[in-house]
Amino acid sequence: MKKFLTSIIAVVAFAAGVIFTTAFTNSNKPNAGAAAHPRIAKAIASMQDAIDYLNSAPDVFQGHKASAIADTKTAIAELKICEQYPAK
Repeated sequence: MKKFLTSIIAVVAFAAGVIFTTAFTNSNKPNAGAAAHPRIAKAIASMQDAIDYLNSAPDVFQGHKASAIADTKTAIAELKICEQYPAK
């Protein structure tokens, strides 16, 4: 019985160690930045250029200009969030 109890305690201690170690060393923490995702950084730059173009262009897009600008800004915000995560 003593060996069984010792084995159970050892297994629980090992499992707790694994759980706590992985909980505090999660590799999905935001920290990467644009350098880790150059294609996303390039896409953001292109989208910002498109917004600048649309802002300076006459309104010849039959009412789609404002929504295109708003949607592109939303996409840029989402891509900036994606940039924060490390590349695999």
